[in-house]
This record gives sequence, C-alpha cells and structure tokens, in this order.
Amino acid sequence: MPAEAQEPIAIIGMGCVLPDAHDVPTFWQNLLAGHVAVRPLTGARWDWSAYGSDDPNAVDRTTSFLGAPVEGLKFDWKKFKVPPIETRLLHTIEMMVLESAVQAMTSAGYTPEREFARDRVAVIAGSSGMGRKSNLGFNTKWRLPELLRAASQTEAWKELSPEQAGLVARQVQEELVRQHIDGSDDWAFWGFMSPVLGRVCSLFDLHGPHFCVDAHAASGLAALETAVQGLMSGEWDMALVGAASPALSPMEYVLHDKLRRLSKRGVFPLDARADGTALGEGAVMFLLKPLEAARRDGDPIQGVLRGVGGVNRGAGPSMTATDAQAHRRAAEEALRRAAVAADSVCFVETGATGVPSWDAHLVEGLSDAYRGSNGVSIGAISESVGDLQTASSLAAMLKVLLSLRERTLVPQRSFRTLHPDVAPGGTSPRVLTEQAALTRGPRRAAVHAAGFGGVAWHAVVEAYDAQAPQVRGRAPRPPAEPIAMVGFACKYPDAPSPEVLWENALKGHCAVGDIPESRWPVSLYHDASRAWGGTSRETFFRVYSPKAALVAEASFRFTEFGIPPNAVARMDPAQRWTLEVAKAAVADAGRALPSERTAVIVATTPGNLQEIAVETRLAFPELAGVYRQVLSRSGLPTDRVERFITQAREAFQGQQPPISSDSLPGILNSAPATRVARALDVRGPAFTVESACASTLTALSLAIQGLRDGRWDVAVVGGVWSQITAPYCVNMCFVGAISPKGRMRPFSQEADGFVHGEGCGIFVLKRLSDAKRDGGRIHALIRGVGGSTDGRGKSIFASQARGQALAMRRALRDSGVGAESIQYVEAHATGMLEGDLPEAGALVEVYGREARPVRIGAIKPHIGHSYIASAGAGVLRAVLALQRGVFPPLLTGAELNARLASCEGPLSFARDASPWQVGDAPRRAAVNAYGFGGTNYHLILEEYRDTP
Repeated sequence: MPAEAQEPIAIIGMGCVLPDAHDVPTFWQNLLAGHVAVRPLTGARWDWSAYGSDDPNAVDRTTSFLGAPVEGLKFDWKKFKVPPIETRLLHTIEMMVLESAVQAMTSAGYTPEREFARDRVAVIAGSSGMGRKSNLGFNTKWRLPELLRAASQTEAWKELSPEQAGLVARQVQEELVRQHIDGSDDWAFWGFMSPVLGRVCSLFDLHGPHFCVDAHAASGLAALETAVQGLMSGEWDMALVGAASPALSPMEYVLHDKLRRLSKRGVFPLDARADGTALGEGAVMFLLKPLEAARRDGDPIQGVLRGVGGVNRGAGPSMTATDAQAHRRAAEEALRRAAVAADSVCFVETGATGVPSWDAHLVEGLSDAYRGSNGVSIGAISESVGDLQTASSLAAMLKVLLSLRERTLVPQRSFRTLHPDVAPGGTSPRVLTEQAALTRGPRRAAVHAAGFGGVAWHAVVEAYDAQAPQVRGRAPRPPAEPIAMVGFACKYPDAPSPEVLWENALKGHCAVGDIPESRWPVSLYHDASRAWGGTSRETFFRVYSPKAALVAEASFRFTEFGIPPNAVARMDPAQRWTLEVAKAAVADAGRALPSERTAVIVATTPGNLQEIAVETRLAFPELAGVYRQVLSRSGLPTDRVERFITQAREAFQGQQPPISSDSLPGILNSAPATRVARALDVRGPAFTVESACASTLTALSLAIQGLRDGRWDVAVVGGVWSQITAPYCVNMCFVGAISPKGRMRPFSQEADGFVHGEGCGIFVLKRLSDAKRDGGRIHALIRGVGGSTDGRGKSIFASQARGQALAMRRALRDSGVGAESIQYVEAHATGMLEGDLPEAGALVEVYGREARPVRIGAIKPHIGHSYIASAGAGVLRAVLALQRGVFPPLLTGAELNARLASCEGPLSFARDASPWQVGDAPRRAAVNAYGFGGTNYHLILEEYRDTP
C-alpha cells in the first residue's frame, strides 16, 4: 500500500529566533546582505583555559569555539503571560520557542484573542532537548554529596583542619546553590521540550496534541512530516510545527570535536576550504493548514508544502556516517509524494554543514535524484548561521520560502571552488554563486536534511500562486482499518517478558525495593528525617525515600548487533534495552520485515544515565570555580588550591573514560530508534518522540497514522526509560512527587505519590489486512487513538479532567465504537491526588455507568512509574487481559480516597482478578496516559477474533 500523493499544505505563518535575527524580516535582510553570524564565542562560559586546546587529542577538550549564538533576546513576560518569578527560571531555548511560536501564530492572524477552532490545532517540534544554558548541567549540580565525598577523600582535604573542612563544605554548598541552583532554569523540565510546547498551548488555549520528534539534524523535516500526516488524516485542522536546537555549551563542543567535525577557520559548505562546521542555536516555527482550507479561510499563504518524506540507511558501518543512497531515496520519495518532476525544481538547500566527508554523500545522493535537472542549483544555510543541528532543516526551509516568495535566490557567498570530495563524477548540480531572480518556470525548490544514525528527509515547496488552478483537496476517507499488533516484547522490573509481567500482576507481586549503592551512592543522599514535601534549601540534595523498581542488570550481547565494545561502554542502557527488546518483538512477530517499508519509532527523552557520566567529566571546570572561590577565601595558597582541585577532579570522575568519538552517539536522543533500524536493516523513517509520560502512546499514534496512509507497512514502535539517577530522584523528592512509604496506592486513601520505575516495551504493528494475508499470530487489534492538550489552566504541571476526557472521546471516535463497549481501562494512575482526581473524573464523564461499570486497572503499583515507557506496560497488560479473558487485580488501598467516593459505582475499582465474560461482542479495553505540560493520549484495544 504505497502512500498516496500528499495534499498541498499551506504555510500561513512563520516565526524565528536565529543567530543575529530575532524575527523573520531580520533573517531575510541578513541573507540578502550576506551576513555571517558565525564568530568566536566569548565570555565567562567559553573559558578556553578550561575547555579548549590546539591539540585535537587533548583529553576532554575542544579545538574550536566558533559558533553562532542567539544573543540579546528580550523576553516580554506580559506578552507570554509568564509571571516574573517564573520568567527568571525559563531556559533560553524555551524563550526562543515561545517567541517564534507567537510570531508564527500572530503573523497568520491567529492571536490569543481571536476566535478559532482551538481544539483542532496540534503543536509539534523537532528537538533533542533544550541542552544546557549553563556549563554546569542539571545532572551534575545536584550531586553535591558526591562532590564533597570525593573531595574529602583527597590528601589535600585531609591537610585541612576540621574547622577548615567544615567551613569549606558549608560554603561550597552555599555557593553552588547561589550560583547554579537559585534562579536555575535546568531543573524545571529536566531537558524535556514537550512542556515548552504545553506553554504554547496554554498561551493560545490550544487543545490538539503536542509532542516532540527527534531525528537528529533532520528533526525539523521529520516533525513536518508528522504534522502533514495529521492534517491529511483530519486528526487536526492546523499544525504549529517547528524545531529548536539545543543551547550552545562547552559540553556540546567537546562532544562534536571528538568526532572531528568542528572548524577553527569558519563554515564553508561545499567549498574547497571546508574543514568542519560551527555549532549554532535557535528556533523556527511554521503554521500549517491544508491549502484548500487556507484559501477558504482567507489566510495569508506564504508558500506551499507539496511533499515531504524520510528514510533511514539501515545497516551501516558507523552511527555518525551518512549514505548517498539514503539521500537519493528520501529525495525521490518527497518528489513522488509531491507528484512533481525533478526537473521542475530550481533550487535545493542541501543540508551541507562544511564537513567534507558528510557533504560529499549528500551531494552524491541528491545528484542521483536530480540527474538530468540542468536548471537546479544548490546551497547551504550553514555558512550564515552554522550547524543548527535539530533546527537546521527548518531554518533552511525558512530561507527557501522567503526566496520563493520574494522571487530571489540568495547566493552561496562563501563559495569559491568546489571541494574535491564533493564532485562525484562531475555530475553534481551547480552551486549558486550569484543572486538570481526567479522570473520563469514554477517557483519550486527543495530542502534536504540528514542526521546521525543514517536518517535523511526531503521536502518540496513552492511559491503560492493565487491565480493557479486549485489543487483538489483530500477525498473523504473510508473508516480506518484496524491495526494488528503482531509482535511484542518488554523488559520491566522483575518482568523480562510480557508473560512474566502478566503473572506478576495476577500474583500481586511488587518489584519495588531499595535502590542499591551500585546504582548511585544512596547513603550520601538519603535523609530519613526529611519531611515529605519540604522544599527548603536543606532539602536540595536529599531524598526521603530511596526506593525504586529496577530492571535487573544483564550482560549485553553486543556482537549480535555488530556494535564494538568501546562503543558499548559509552552507550546508555536505554539504547541497549531498546535493541534487545525490539529484536525480541520482531522475533515474536515471526515474519521478515519489509526493509524499505518498515518504520521505527521509539519514545524516549534526553537526560539519561550515560549523560551523567559525560557531564561528570565536562562540567567539572565550573565546580572547580566554586572550589577555587571558597578555598581562596579561606586563605589557602594558590598551589594548594590547585592541587586540591586536581585531586578532587580525579576522585569525582572516578573511572569514567575520557570523551571519545563514541560518546555523543552513546547519549544521542535519536539513537534508540536509529540503532534499532540499523540492527534490523530496515530503511523506512526512524525517529524518537517525547510527550512526557504520554510518550509511548504518542509513538503508537504516529505509527498508526503512517500505517493508515501507506507511508509504511510495518512499524516497530514503543518506549524506553532508564533515568533513575541521583539528580532525578533528588529533584522528584524536592517537588514532593515520591511516596514517602515507597509504594503506590492509586485512587485510594493511602495514595501519597509514586515510586520510580524503568523499562522498555516494544510492539510490531501492521494493517489488519496485511497481517491476515501474511499469516501468523495477531495479539490484539488497535481500533483507535486520540490525543489532546489541556490548554489554558492554572499550571502546565497540573492535569485537567477536560483534557483527558477530550483525548478519550477522540480515541472512541477514531475507533468507531461506543464508550459503552469498553469493559476495561488501564489507567495512568500515578498515586498523586493531583493526577488521580482529574483522571477519575474524566473516566466517569466518558465511561461512567451504573450497569456493568467499566473496570479500572493500573500496572504502576507493580513496577513503579517508568515515565516515558509507562504506557507501554499498560498496553501490554491490557492486551494480555484481552487474550486471557481475565480482569487483572488493582493493587491499591482498601478504601478509595474520600474525594473519589462518587466514582465508585460508575467505575469499578475491584481489587481481585475475575473472569472477563462477554457475549458475542469482542472484549475491548482502553489505555490512558497523561503528562506534565498538559499532554493526554488514549488508546482503544480489541481482542482479535479470527473471522473469514
């Protein structure tokens, strides 16, 4: 079932915050003037003595601090309705996203005051996380107990008197809090980007879904494709879609420099002088609507997106290499979806970065796709704003759209002579070296993007011509075909398989236990006397309940996946678990995968365990600065101070290996998906998604969209979480989310929070007709899925019943079944009253009934809250309940919370397992998930009955 031709999509609003350009007009003027924002980075953050070296082999140092920063951005808290007390906590990337989003919405006339269908607008961003505004990242600054312990083990510390040692310890804590925690922006979202999109939804009171997509440097175009999917399916009517880079920091520079990707001279993409790139930062946003609807509504149309598509290389030699054939395939797919000829395209933004070996593959693949197109010229925006990473493709698209609208192609001003590596057989398109007026032929261009892991995306856009014949919009779609779940596997606490997960639930088994010292030094952080919910400065570095449900550690058979040992040593557990579980899920499906027609989508988030190891090494210079201040004030001579710092660094960093070329791939947020695609040698799109604790259902929703519209025939999809780190546990105790008793009792009088969990769940999906044709087992059917955002409310951290109820109704409508046919709901059920109350209220509103009330279940009391991966466990248990015809027990307190008493009756909170008896109709279940930022998703499942 090949994908249908894409419906033309109108781009009706544009916004940006880019280096030296805080809005779209300034960006265009900079392009026309040939302005280059790349320059040496200066200031206290960019201390060359701490982070730089001319020796490329110097340990944990970079050879370049060339970059394109965003500076001088003024944030109007009144415009964004963010209280001043919160404004000082905003991350700089968050400010950029909010500003560019408001520009895109208001430039199209959609102000917060205007009346429009707010419940039909999705907000999507390409993002790998916000990065580090300060050098001292979230994962390090909260590790004061370990920092002080490491220092106390040094000979230099032992030379201090007891009074001096006590004074130093006290003052180091005070300075760390003052400099790096008071007013810090890093704690708020732990690097997650989706809550920032939740702020956008709150500002405009939008109620469509919101989520992030990560395909490394192709993230912007990947986000664009997901937006188009939802517009074509009718899931939303408008999409605010964009991309944001991570913030620039020395950590990013050291990681990229070890890949030999940075230049000390400048960014000269495609040119003979090219010897690397420079990093940039920024955000770009577009407002999209189907062209037919935009014309009808009188929207200002800035350009038309004709086609967009992405692929993955599949198996290959290196995570950080790229492949010409993937670029050719991506370009051909986008052209096919656009239904236009290659020779009708006049210009291609290549995505070239200035790294010759990388750029050579891009140009080779694009040359093949556009072979015979004598009129096409090429360029690369990186010469102006550097490598914007996740935001790079949409900055390139903004350049192209403005060029088409203004009938002016901007030249590649840094170009002199083609690099010898970027000339495959002399067939490459010509580099545009002079400004050109677009006076003849269709004003049509393309944007290309490539990322680590072998991903490539391509988009075709054209100028809007109001006089052109209208292109017919989408025809009414038939009812959606059910999606078959043909394979699954998991790795959760005490549950290495779905069967064990099910048996543990029936037995009432709880996997929660003490966090072992082997994970992190719990004894340094545990303070049993600390009051639950206390948020004084004394609680910054303490946990009151060091409990968690943990996945058992096991050896990783790296040879099965073709990964060398040195790379494995720097891989986060999330990547290893996803590889193992995906392989098991595909084996469970029992059929070979169609290589070029299989997508891989994994829910995950930045801030993983391996990232702590990287920060431990790279953030120490700022810790050293705190030590230096305190010790100097105590009167110690300089030589003793420096000796102390050297010894403390060695003790704190322990046995962590130096940063190498394997370090960045080991923590890359898109890697769980791309590593799976490489291991399975599948070549459809591969990307990760994040929508807080609803992320796994978000991933399933996108997989279902792609199957329904024929973009792929098989989806390997799921979620993973491996972040039970000391900083995360400290922070969650600080906000009072963790149960002081170390157990979860959702909906009950005993509920007092949740317990950390971790794990991974992966599913293999096909269209039902394909699954029946192929034979083999079908575990269950997915009938429908729905997503929403709470919109405006008191706080983006508090869930709302109306938002959850909206997602539930959308899922039911998508499935074509009534609420009365749902007999079981696997609830999100965190055990926090702030979440349990609105969830129960929404369930009563949508499913409540006195006759045969719907049964409510919850997996978290058994395995803890695995955040991003939590809904995957819920889906597994619901599917197994459908298969076995048994309602699983609800492990909770004896009495419901008094504020939920009215829910007993319309809902059933039965504590014991019981037979699931039905008549002729199939068993049906639902899975609910929500997360901070106001995200909600709901999934409808049905037992599979084999009928002719």
